[in-house]
Amino acid sequence: MAAKESVNRAFEGSLSDGVMFERRLFHALFATQDQKEGMDAFVNKRTANFTHQ
Repeated sequence: MAAKESVNRAFEGSLSDGVMFERRLFHALFATQDQKEGMDAFVNKRTANFTHQ
């Protein structure tokens, strides 16, 4: 859902606004439990168990 919102925002505003929004979104999503689970699953070559947190 976040990727779709990011793409939609890119078409609505300027490039600098789009880049700023993407940066804020990246920082917000990188701090989630699902991000940590995804990275751990990738490193350990297993299927991720996402909890949407």
